[in-house]
Amino acid sequence: MLIRYYLAINLITFLVWGFDKWRAQNQQWRVSERVLFSLIIIGGAFGALVGMQIFRHKTKKIRFWVIGILAGIIHIAIIFYFSS
Repeated sequence: MLIRYYLAINLITFLVWGFDKWRAQNQQWRVSERVLFSLIIIGGAFGALVGMQIFRHKTKKIRFWVIGILAGIIHIAIIFYFSS
């Protein structure tokens, strides 16, 4: 169940990253950074980090790297804790 959650939240986060990049390129309303950070914190760190690379979006903002990596480490620990 936990793995399904992480797969789903990371897929959603990845898609939101792509959507936000598309909106930015078309000079339209954007997804707020608060929402992007929230997605990272609730489990979408890996989707965000992959999305940053594939879409070349938010890569210059150090906050996204730091929070993404830290959240990723925390969520790996959560997965290992509950799967053992």
